[in-house]
Amino acid sequence: MKALWATLPFLPLLLTAAPRSFLAHDEGYYALQARWIAQSGQWLAPPWWDQVVFDRTIGLPWLIAAAYRLLGLAPWVAHVPSLVAAVASLLLTAALARRLLGGDGDGWVAAAVLALTPLWLDYAHLASQDMPLVALELLGILALLRAGDTPKRHWAMLAGAWIGPAFLIKGFMVALPVLALLPFVLLERRPVLRRPAFWLGLALGWLPVALWLGLSLRVLGLPVVAGLWQKLLYLSESDVYSAGPLYYVWNLPANTFPWSLFALAGWRSWLAAPLERTRRLLLLLYPLLMLLLLSAFRTKTPYYGLQLTPFVALAATAGLRSWSAAVGKSAHWASLGIAGLGMALVLAAAVVLWPGAPAKRLVANGVASLAPTPEQFAMAAVGLGLAWALVFWCRRSAHRLGALLIGPWLALVVLVQAGLFTDRSPVQRQALARPAAAQALAAGPIAAAAAAPLSGEEHAGLILVALASPRLIPRLGAPEKVPPGDRVWIRRQELPAGWPVQLQAPELEPWLLAAAPGADR
Repeated sequence: MKALWATLPFLPLLLTAAPRSFLAHDEGYYALQARWIAQSGQWLAPPWWDQVVFDRTIGLPWLIAAAYRLLGLAPWVAHVPSLVAAVASLLLTAALARRLLGGDGDGWVAAAVLALTPLWLDYAHLASQDMPLVALELLGILALLRAGDTPKRHWAMLAGAWIGPAFLIKGFMVALPVLALLPFVLLERRPVLRRPAFWLGLALGWLPVALWLGLSLRVLGLPVVAGLWQKLLYLSESDVYSAGPLYYVWNLPANTFPWSLFALAGWRSWLAAPLERTRRLLLLLYPLLMLLLLSAFRTKTPYYGLQLTPFVALAATAGLRSWSAAVGKSAHWASLGIAGLGMALVLAAAVVLWPGAPAKRLVANGVASLAPTPEQFAMAAVGLGLAWALVFWCRRSAHRLGALLIGPWLALVVLVQAGLFTDRSPVQRQALARPAAAQALAAGPIAAAAAAPLSGEEHAGLILVALASPRLIPRLGAPEKVPPGDRVWIRRQELPAGWPVQLQAPELEPWLLAAAPGADR
């Protein structure tokens, strides 16, 4: 019951009535794959229109397709696996904090910091592979910890079982956390490796992977399945997503601000303190090795850094505890700085909310493609600013810590409920929801046609209009091969003469809905 009450503050961050629309790459890609799996009943191969594309593993499309089968085809359903994994990662982070930091209070502070981390909250609301991967990694780490403390077999089994499902979710990238955990396993948990339950769990975890790959090789052949390895080679050699070896040194702190500042204080205190080896290996060495391994991989994206956010939260918890309990000049000036920043946010929000203020137009231009309005951003700034302004006046440690946490909570609740993390493509969603558009979409089956290769922007647009089509035919062919009477999404520049256009809108360009001349379907 206590744990249930403790999770209530997280619900407004994870549940919302705001509209949901997809970010085309990559969550729209997964949602479309899962839709074809659920509708066709073909669960073996990753589909992409009428082709089989082994460019990533199939774990997430399976999860979303299962959710579609249970709950129906709706945008919010595609996000259920990520939201469930987000809740699991909060609970697992709290459990790790209780074990490594030493108290139930630290557990829920660490969970709160993680939930209020912008990068983590962003991917909690994305139908992508990354949040399930984080949850599985945390489960594996906690299981290894507990397996060394208790003879109960289920912890040893879980310590080995998580790796196979993690491969199904993220493919070969699972090798990075496994390598980063090796020092802890070899130095602190070597007896776990001698327990049969560990190896049984490892085998059971890899069993679905072996069945999937074995059946795929038998049915589709090695050249098709080898796409998994070819994609890894492409990502490890391509410069498309390369950002230099220091990318995560600045990107991760920026995406976890302001908690990254407290995390630096926490790591500094751990380095100076005589930590026991278990804590030193997990709180210091593991995140360092993960950072080095991620930095060594050529492809670099913000969501790879998501795997480190729970450890930023753990270190930030230690830093927050030290700051909130500190007295003296440094603590005084830190509190004064936070309060000053809070007042600055309130004043900036007042300027935006002032009728006719130029700042309002500037903010409106800057957030034109986002769901929240300038007024909603300003209200989020007011909530954050007022709470932080109180920090200086709080004399008790718990009150100071509470004021620091409640500010980001208020701001992020406003933005989540306004659709910032859920309505990823509001312009296209609104265009497709108009009565005339909804009527055209519902009139019959729709396929897609394209002669020339698609650019990245054109591909993203096709994913969005395809997801909005109630009856989607998984066929993408040349315009001249479209059967008479069929309706297709087609680019304006490829529209043949004489094809009647049934739906077009500036927000959907270059895609429009047209019908091939011929018998009515």
